[in-house]
Amino acid sequence: MYPDRPRKPTGSRTPSRFSPQRPSDRSADRPSRSGQDRSQGGTSWEKSADWYDRILGERGSELYQAVVIPNALDLLAPQRGERVLDLGCGQGVFSRAMADLGAQVTGVDAAPTLIAKAQTYRSRTPIRYFDRDAADLSGMGEFDAASAILCLQNMEHLETVCASVASVLKPGGRMLWVLNHPSFRIPRQTSWGFEDDRKIQYRRVDAYSSTLGIPIVMHPGKADSESTVSFHRSMETLTKAGFAAGLVMSGLGEWYSHKESQPGTRARAENRARKEFPLFLALLWKKL
Repeated sequence: MYPDRPRKPTGSRTPSRFSPQRPSDRSADRPSRSGQDRSQGGTSWEKSADWYDRILGERGSELYQAVVIPNALDLLAPQRGERVLDLGCGQGVFSRAMADLGAQVTGVDAAPTLIAKAQTYRSRTPIRYFDRDAADLSGMGEFDAASAILCLQNMEHLETVCASVASVLKPGGRMLWVLNHPSFRIPRQTSWGFEDDRKIQYRRVDAYSSTLGIPIVMHPGKADSESTVSFHRSMETLTKAGFAAGLVMSGLGEWYSHKESQPGTRARAENRARKEFPLFLALLWKKL
């Protein structure tokens, strides 16, 4: 979630704050153009599984419940009896939301501990969970739909993942991506500022077009904290991966914060800015 109270611009950057979905909150390292792929087991969600589960738990964070889950369900529209694949399912928050609507859900994640935690939570319709690499879904059968909720940023080889998912989707099948918005929420490359004369809060963007692998410290301030990598891609680069897999785009959403500032001198500017700069980008794909 963006901070409610922006700092005055001073020439230095304040890292963007993220909600406790993937990627994590802050980075204390410099961006780089290299990194390891979570789908290949290179990032550290396995090491941080207990912490991640404490943050999201069974139902997800407030932001999940108020913004991500209802909007994602509305756009993907999983139907009773449909077979749906949930990539990067973590402890199964979105998997359970779809299963509670009657979908037959299969959740996959490369972190065995998160899969184990997902299996401890109950849903109205049974869910199958597998410790699997999203880049290799062979042998899992066919699916009517697939979801990737706030996990694609941790996958370096997006083209491989897209091709893998396309191979298990039925003709006419759907795939939903939900990402931190690539235009406004780039770790260490975007930040809030406030212009006192005009009484406006603005969003500063220092990089966008470059494809970046940005190290993310999981526990800022902890000396021995593990790290993961968040991969930033422009809209053009993102969509090329879907098109290359033979998918066509059939829907798009930009989702905003649901919060309101407490009364104060900057409350009006903060509330306006929340409605001008979306938190998330959602892309709905279809297999012809």
